[in-house]
Amino acid sequence: MQTAIAADMHDVDNRTHSQVPRRWEALDVLRGLSILGMLLNLNPGAWDKQYTWLQHAKWQDGHLIDMVAPTFLFCIGAALPLSLERRMRGLPGRGPIFLHILWRSLALVALGLLINAYPAFDWAHVRLPGVLQRIGVTYGLVGAFLVLISNRDKDRDVSFSPRIVVSAGIFVLVSYWALLYFVPVPGFGAPRFDPVGSWPAFVDRSVFGIQHMFIYWKVDGKIVFDPDGLLLIYPTAFDILLGTLASIVYRRRLLTKPLLTGLAAGCAMMILAIALNPLCPVVKNIWTSTFALFSGGFALVLLAALTAAMERFKLEKLFFFAMIFGANATLAYVLSFALSPLLDLSWIPHNSAQLSIRAGGQVALSSILPAEHASFLFSCLYLLLIGSILWACYRKRWFLKL
Repeated sequence: MQTAIAADMHDVDNRTHSQVPRRWEALDVLRGLSILGMLLNLNPGAWDKQYTWLQHAKWQDGHLIDMVAPTFLFCIGAALPLSLERRMRGLPGRGPIFLHILWRSLALVALGLLINAYPAFDWAHVRLPGVLQRIGVTYGLVGAFLVLISNRDKDRDVSFSPRIVVSAGIFVLVSYWALLYFVPVPGFGAPRFDPVGSWPAFVDRSVFGIQHMFIYWKVDGKIVFDPDGLLLIYPTAFDILLGTLASIVYRRRLLTKPLLTGLAAGCAMMILAIALNPLCPVVKNIWTSTFALFSGGFALVLLAALTAAMERFKLEKLFFFAMIFGANATLAYVLSFALSPLLDLSWIPHNSAQLSIRAGGQVALSSILPAEHASFLFSCLYLLLIGSILWACYRKRWFLKL
């Protein structure tokens, strides 16, 4: 799921501003932690035996796992300015970089569709929305926006206005809330923040049809919404813009105490989101403005804390496992989805039947541990398998880029 934006952090041009650190390792760690959380959620020993914090909230409010996707989006935004600055420096115009952004967006969307179709490839019922599809389109929109607002000095070095980024983020939050609160949904009215009558659910049913939507979170036995739907591209942009702002401020040293400011701002955002809950419920599945605000604040706090831990207290070794996932997140995501169906093939003899690796592993581990602990340990063992492959690639400096 990592775009080449993130991978570009490995190839920073020596001409980058002298006050800018060559590599923001805390960003790799934060990206890696988000990938680890995602894979822990997607690969349990038993789906009905997961810890509560690893289960997505069915609708309002949320659990720790619900912070994973917005945190990853935040990381994409934090890597964007550096990537664009490096690629745009010296270019006579904006055309080539627009084409580059378009290519990456289309590549992510295509990969997401391929992962959704795998391994059955039933195109008549394949899920069209998805995590990578939403990331690809949102990255394309925000990337194009940043190119449009970019400034060049006499040496053709590129910079971005933090004020414009802040204004764009606020506009996204306010306008999306106004849509859900004031604009009537045909046949349902307003305000609607529910899985049946909200604008995101209505748009997905109208555009994709239920045969191409997420099938696992039904309401009263019916498919009515998709947690990665088309309209959610818009509020998702806030998380990327917030990461972009954090990167601009930190790398340009625009604040005297950036880490303390990041912690304070992140906490204030989370408190504000909770305070606004009566007007705009915190709902991940339709990415309400309060959810975007809360999750963005969470990511900002975590990045500030990790930056302090690694730059001031030199605790890099404690986070190395997360770093190798963050440095090669696309490969980690693709490997997980490629290998996951093998876990559910029935090929382990058990009594008079055969069990899958997942079921067999859960049975074996449950003989020595409580069921939830066994399910979590199975996930961890699977991560060790993925991590061993990533470690070999990390040593050889092999990074999957799109």
